[in-house]
Amino acid sequence: MTTKGKESEKRDVMFRDQLVTAADLENFKNDMLEAIQKMIKSDQGLPAKKWLKSSEVRKMLDISPGKLHMLRASRTLAFMRLGGVIYYDREDIIKMFENNKTPVSKN
Repeated sequence: MTTKGKESEKRDVMFRDQLVTAADLENFKNDMLEAIQKMIKSDQGLPAKKWLKSSEVRKMLDISPGKLHMLRASRTLAFMRLGGVIYYDREDIIKMFENNKTPVSKN
């Protein structure tokens, strides 16, 4: 057996014989939850791609092709056409939502 094979075998034995405590599992769970929350916050639940095709935007917003066309025609949502494909910047979609948000009245 080679030296690398023996070292790998020793490491495997070490891990097989180690005990995992409830506290270790709790720490692992907390670390995983924090990592997942950071990922969700960073992309705000939207696809990670910067440029989205019409079908992706319709699916994301749950709107019809006609509604998406109306958003383009009224210049509510910016777009770019390359060849026969229309692309939307995901930041523009977020801005559209921010600009059209109705403020809450304070009583």
